[in-house]
Amino acid sequence: MSILTKAIIENAVIVSAVESKDIVNKAIKIHKLSPVAAAALGRALTMAALMGKEFKNKDDYLTVTIDGGGPLGKITVCADGDGHVKGDIENPIADTIVKEDGHLDVGTAVGRDGQLTVIKDIGLKQPYVGTSKLISGEIAADFAYYYATSEQQPCGVTLGVGLNQKRCKSAGGVFVQVMPNCPEDLLFRLETVMYAMDEMSYQFDGSTAEDVIKRFFGEFNPVITESCEVSYKCNCSKRKINRVVKSLGKSEAQDIINEMGQIEVCCHFCGKKYVYDQQACDKLFSK
Repeated sequence: MSILTKAIIENAVIVSAVESKDIVNKAIKIHKLSPVAAAALGRALTMAALMGKEFKNKDDYLTVTIDGGGPLGKITVCADGDGHVKGDIENPIADTIVKEDGHLDVGTAVGRDGQLTVIKDIGLKQPYVGTSKLISGEIAADFAYYYATSEQQPCGVTLGVGLNQKRCKSAGGVFVQVMPNCPEDLLFRLETVMYAMDEMSYQFDGSTAEDVIKRFFGEFNPVITESCEVSYKCNCSKRKINRVVKSLGKSEAQDIINEMGQIEVCCHFCGKKYVYDQQACDKLFSK
């Protein structure tokens, strides 16, 4: 069970933290991720969980794509306001690249020649779409740059995924949002703390999100405002897949059945398969 905790400091700064080991391990199981793919997708899912809990309504929804031109290909993560996230990565078995210091080279695997795109559907006539260029490919810095340039909101982001062979042993992230009324001296002190928050995956090894907030921000007397569960959960359904199959048109759907014997649709986010034989297809198009 992954828990996200939020706190407020001096009514001027919001600190959100999430322990995301279970989310990352579910992604590893579904997508059969290589270590560097697990680190990249895990970081993106962790940030998606933090972003999703900023929504006011449970049905609000966001989709983030990260496409840096690296061997991992495009990364897609989604989150809703109810604490659910899901994700997909174009090349889940990409070869793992290791830096000289022994750390995974996520930046090279993701690539830096591309952009980060955020689409927020919050019930308006048109969804909000924001983009920014990738500056590192390491994901945390790229999200911070996105907020600074696309949403004009200063913030701090730190994310980490610690792996033990094919499993995630610890993972989490911290998201610090600065309100316009934040005093400069408080902002300076917070920046000093954020610079010290390295090796984030280890900070969540045996620690809760609340533990991490108190460990780094305890001197600011943070007031815990919320603590809730977040999880990897796909919202695919037979009704949604029916629409996908119907979009093929009756003629093309029949051609696939004639050639393959059935239509099989596999969800990219959870791996669930939906199968339509001749009878199911006839029923679908007769409606």
